[in-house]
Amino acid sequence: MFKISSYKDIAAKLNRKFARSISDFNPPFNTFSIMCLVYYSLFYFPWLMPSGTQRGAGPESLILRLIAILLCLGLLLRKKWPKKSQEWFPVYWYITLTYCLPFFFSYLFLLNTDSELRLMAFTSIIFWLVLLVDLRIAFILLFLGIGASVGIFLLEKGFFPIITSNIYNILAVYSVFLILIGFLVRNKKRLEREKKLRTAEAVSHAIAHEIRTPLSCIIGAAGSLKKYFPGLLTAYQLAKENNLPGLKIIPPRRFELLATLSDDIEREGQFANVFIDMLLCNVKQQIVKQNEKNVLKISDCIHKALQDYPFSGDQQSLVHWDDKKDFSFIGSEYLVVHLLMNLLKNSLYYILAASKGQIDIGSTEKHSFNILHFKDTGRGISKAMQDMLFQELMGYNSNKVGLGLAFCAQVMRELGGRIECHSVEGEFSEFLLYFPRIKGQ
Repeated sequence: MFKISSYKDIAAKLNRKFARSISDFNPPFNTFSIMCLVYYSLFYFPWLMPSGTQRGAGPESLILRLIAILLCLGLLLRKKWPKKSQEWFPVYWYITLTYCLPFFFSYLFLLNTDSELRLMAFTSIIFWLVLLVDLRIAFILLFLGIGASVGIFLLEKGFFPIITSNIYNILAVYSVFLILIGFLVRNKKRLEREKKLRTAEAVSHAIAHEIRTPLSCIIGAAGSLKKYFPGLLTAYQLAKENNLPGLKIIPPRRFELLATLSDDIEREGQFANVFIDMLLCNVKQQIVKQNEKNVLKISDCIHKALQDYPFSGDQQSLVHWDDKKDFSFIGSEYLVVHLLMNLLKNSLYYILAASKGQIDIGSTEKHSFNILHFKDTGRGISKAMQDMLFQELMGYNSNKVGLGLAFCAQVMRELGGRIECHSVEGEFSEFLLYFPRIKGQ
């Protein structure tokens, strides 16, 4: 048996998945609530008219409608919930959706299978679900709602209602149509995703093109400063020692900064260039498959990443690499180095944000994999974000565009491995990179 804590963990994980889906779709909660309140309250009365369709409009229908009204009122007043309860709103939203659409309409249809109007309402619920949630979740909610309505109907009535051949034909047509809708929606989502990635790639190339030219000028100017500026500083020192008239004295602290000015400008220019390269590498979708694979050592890749990464100040002292356990793998040095630099960039950013922490790099072995551990003790990652870290166009923070970690996941998949993340918010984040072992080694 599961412990209570296990059930809570499962519920919390589902809640996070639901929250992610809500974030992607941003459903119109208020509009849905108001429309449902109008339907479930006002549309009850026409079924009571003596038109021959009143079957299924008795106390059962009234109770079902009252429950739906209460759920929709809760949805409408969600912002007034206690703060602790608001954390579980994603679960509440999907329960409400399942009850108000597939469960409610399929149960009413079972109460009166002769009603074509009820059949039309029952078969239209998929359109609402596809508009409000992710396609996969839409089908799950559909089958859960229908299954629950059939189970409760059988428990209450003890028999399954008679469905005519005409109804079976209509249901068959709608089932085929349902599958077609599923394929169309899935294809639409794929096209939208590709369009976003193409847009990101085009924007990245445009930005890179516009920035590289002034960067080249800045780096060139820094080179000239590096060549001639020391002479000017020497001349200033001589003028100061000889008390030349009209000489404006530079404060000692400012003089020290001037002495390193050219190095600082050059370093920042190189820093910007490296990140432009990383950005372009991340957005090029085909670059992972195009790179040639060779037998490499992970130590060489880590060394190159640390050598090429443009650390600021004493940032490099935060990186602790245990190089005692080296291993070989088949892959592209270019891609793995960029992968490591992406992880470095993220870790250093969040160490700076937390004003604490360091980076530890090491390796272990497990079954047919060599595992590279990349851990930082900075801010950590929330549980809600861990489920979507490696999605394209998602970053550490919700609603912020990011491609770095999705690129890392793509590289590891191409190598035949995978990347995982274990994190405790406020304590640490650890990325585990699984590299397949070379046969015979």
